[in-house]
Formats: sequence, structure tokens, C-alpha cells
Amino acid sequence: MITDARARAAVRMLEAAGPGVGDLAANPGDAPTFFRPLRAALAGALKEGRHGSLAAASAAEDFAVRLEKVFSDMALLGVAPDAALLEALRGLQQACAEAPGLLSAGGKARAAARTKALCAAGRKTLSMARAAAEGAGFPQNLKFSSIYSGLDAVFDALDRCGEALFRI
Repeated sequence: MITDARARAAVRMLEAAGPGVGDLAANPGDAPTFFRPLRAALAGALKEGRHGSLAAASAAEDFAVRLEKVFSDMALLGVAPDAALLEALRGLQQACAEAPGLLSAGGKARAAARTKALCAAGRKTLSMARAAAEGAGFPQNLKFSSIYSGLDAVFDALDRCGEALFRI
């Protein structure tokens, strides 16, 4: 049982985001509604916790803000996820599922390694897709390039959150 409120809220954010990514890929306009209660719970938990958990909570909030923006951009631009984006989102789901293990005494090293590997694979997928999109028409390239960049920043925030949770 996690007794640190900030760490608990950070883990819950990641745990909820994982399965939510699939629903949000289908309905990206639902992102603000999905993230609002998670961000409120995280904000409420910021007042108490150990020293190291503040970094995890901050990274989890950054993760949520950036992920919400990716889906909001998809809704605004009217873009359905392409194959590369779907692959990166699946990796994101798997990385989020590792969150509870980052606080486990016996499994934290494995969970941290898996999270890092999944984030790196997601970044690589996005990098290759961004390079391939350069040959597409300008509007399509602009749309996907901003979404790929946004999701790349989500992986960075998840990586920071995972490291902070591991150190607790």
C-alpha cells in the first residue's frame, strides 16, 4: 500500500492514463473530461508526501498536461491516428502499466528498465514517422509533426516520472 499521497496520485495518473489512451485515440475530444478529475486528485495530493515524491507528482502532472494536449490537437486538427501514432500509443499504454512496479521493493528495477525501454521505443517510432512525414504534403506534415512532437514530450515526462518514482 502506498502511503505517500503524492506518489499514490502520480501512480494513479499513469495507471488511469494507460487504458484511457485507447479510448482517447478513438475520441480525442474527450481528453479534457478524462484528465480533469485525475489532475484535480494530483493537485489535492501535492500538500503531503516525502521529499522525493514531489518530483514524481510534478512529472505526472506534466505528463497529463502534455498527453491531453496531444489528444486535443488531434481533435482540433481532425486527425485520426496513423499506424506510427497507434504503435507509439500502445507503447505508452504498456509503459503506464509499469507504474505500480516502480514502487515495488522487489520489482522496481525491472519496471524501471521496462519503462525506459518502452519510452525509448516510442520515441524511435515517432522519430521515424516524423522523418517519413517530411515527404508528405505540407498540411499533413505539419499536422502530424506537431502531434509526434507532442507525444515525444509525453514520453519524456513519463520517463522523468518513472525515474522519480523509482527513487522514492
